[in-house]
Amino acid sequence: MKKGATGKLLTKFGFMANIFFAGVMLLVYLAAFVPSDRFWPAAFLGFLYPYLLAINLLFIFFYASLKSKKLLLSLGIILVGYHHLFNFIQPLPNFGSPEKGLKILTYNVHHFSIENIRNQATSPRILEYLRKENADIVCLQETRLFKSGRLSPDKIREALPGITHYHLAHSISTAGPMTLSKFPIVNMGEIRFEKSANMVLYSDIRVRPGQIVRVYNCHLQSYRITPEDYSLTDPGKSGTNDQQLREAKMISRKMKLAFIFRARQARTVADHVKKCPYPIIVCGDFNDTPLSYTYHALSKELNDAFSEAGFGISNTYNGFLPLFRIDYILHSNRFKAISYRSERVVLSDHFPVVAVMEWLK
Repeated sequence: MKKGATGKLLTKFGFMANIFFAGVMLLVYLAAFVPSDRFWPAAFLGFLYPYLLAINLLFIFFYASLKSKKLLLSLGIILVGYHHLFNFIQPLPNFGSPEKGLKILTYNVHHFSIENIRNQATSPRILEYLRKENADIVCLQETRLFKSGRLSPDKIREALPGITHYHLAHSISTAGPMTLSKFPIVNMGEIRFEKSANMVLYSDIRVRPGQIVRVYNCHLQSYRITPEDYSLTDPGKSGTNDQQLREAKMISRKMKLAFIFRARQARTVADHVKKCPYPIIVCGDFNDTPLSYTYHALSKELNDAFSEAGFGISNTYNGFLPLFRIDYILHSNRFKAISYRSERVVLSDHFPVVAVMEWLK
């Protein structure tokens, strides 16, 4: 076959691959609107977005180098999903002042498992971090509710400057979510889910005279995948093909159940939010990506602090899915985020998220 004919054949197959990857990306966009308790396979597509974005960008650069109009296919697909793009990455830094406003911190502390919980004579690093941040409202998930010691609820409150109130609940016998505030908590409630240890706290906080904010501290359905489950995803482990097949089936089953439960939970919380008479902040560990039905259901009538004031890629999970944001701070139109960051603090399997909110008149 002549060299020119070979080049044409490769170009043809290359464009067919381009059409395929562009089409899959379009399916990913659509999957975010599909309730995963009705069609759970669609939920897996959200994990593909960063990789599909990279592939389509490569096609754009490739066809741009050839000065070919074929680059318009991938460019058009990316622009069609521009909203998803800016929920994943913010290309421009935010220059808002982080000094003024309501400072919110959310953090899944994973039962303080990385701390030396047996020796609490010295100040735990996680308290040092929280003290340094000096947030007005702190939402913790998977808090180990010790009855005594430096990491007990009372000692955490005492260690944080200005914190005077807290609200907690047990999701299991030894742990649960906890919301701490520098302002009075005038009303408290819980949203519990059927057949799930995950839950949501909501706290009505009087931040100013006559001004109440409702803060939802969310921990939605976990995958409950343990280290023993995933030698498949851990390069340091290996197993037989049969073992890996069993693990793949087990992980898929756990993910399927989490997708189904989380869709129902997200709708329950979204319905609760709609009935709230106060300005709202919804934060916590959603255990799902911005290209998910969970995120779509919860953010439909709220703004995302990352999309308003973030920079770069705000991955919040410190695990084997390094590109994903699963912890969020959302808010109603009474606020505007003027500062957002996801701190690379390795004290849990999540990274803390911090945002500063400005009141709008």
